[in-house]
Amino acid sequence: MSKILLGLDIGTHTIKCVQLSREKEITALLAAGYIPTPISSISSNTQNDEKVIAGSINRLVHDMKVSTTDVVVSLPSSKVITRVVQIPIMSEKELDSSIQWEAEQYIPWQLSQVKIDYDIILRDESAGKMSVLMVAAPIILIEKYMRLITLSGLNPIALEPDILAVTRVISEGFETLPNILVASIGATTTDIALIRDKILIYTKSYPVGGSTLTKAIAEELGFEASQAEEYKKTYGFEEDKLEGKIAKILMPYFTNILNEMEKTITYFKEQYPKEEIKLAVINGGTARIPQLMTLMTKNIGIDSQISNPLSVLSIDPNILPIVSPDSPIYTTAVGLAMKEVE
Repeated sequence: MSKILLGLDIGTHTIKCVQLSREKEITALLAAGYIPTPISSISSNTQNDEKVIAGSINRLVHDMKVSTTDVVVSLPSSKVITRVVQIPIMSEKELDSSIQWEAEQYIPWQLSQVKIDYDIILRDESAGKMSVLMVAAPIILIEKYMRLITLSGLNPIALEPDILAVTRVISEGFETLPNILVASIGATTTDIALIRDKILIYTKSYPVGGSTLTKAIAEELGFEASQAEEYKKTYGFEEDKLEGKIAKILMPYFTNILNEMEKTITYFKEQYPKEEIKLAVINGGTARIPQLMTLMTKNIGIDSQISNPLSVLSIDPNILPIVSPDSPIYTTAVGLAMKEVE
């Protein structure tokens, strides 16, 4: 019997959802869709704004004609602490106590105000150390998302940071490559991550996203946001279009992201001197702006590709032409729906 699950990615700019069925080795896409996120409502905690977002989610899944209400939902990486920490090898009981002390070094909130989860991702017996993936989310954020999902008529099975979902589906899509650099460009933040042997070993969030680039164009050229967004999507980093004006506006912002990627590559080389990264994967709606992939390949010296979560799925030929043009924006949602849940 197949397992059917929804993946729901509530972004600052859009809300994306997919329905997957999983049976043995086959994961099939049954439905997909997205709608604009109600303006300003996502950052608000008022009951009315939460009802507005829940109504949008309900409308989206209704239009998708989903056959399940079970859903895995993303938490925004910008509001969640996700760290890979190295600590001495210890028992589960010792780790449970130790992780609280480790958390204090990375979490800017009172520990009583957060929920901490962790997973041992690597044991190095020779070095006497183990790598632990630690996730800390404010309790108030978790409660808000639980309310949103319940109000929308869905059944929340799990919540997880969007970067975990992204790395899950990218690992599956490039399973022959052991080491992958990921740039997940959201509306307000970019997550830089490293995957080694299908395991997330490093992640960092940087406060530049697609909306940042749109705003820069709007301010520089005196455009409305919608016109600036269109110029970004049409011209991107094309240097031979509009005398390269858009590329010149965007470049200072993206240079910061490229610098972070280069630092991440350096970190990887220091940790694993006998290994190399052969691929960088760009994810998110901004991934498709003209010449971005070429720009990345040129600057970081690694072949770059745009994420295509559809490549790991079995898809009805009737659905494929509809979802294919927007495939990068579904990466998080697909990764969420692929999560192993009991």
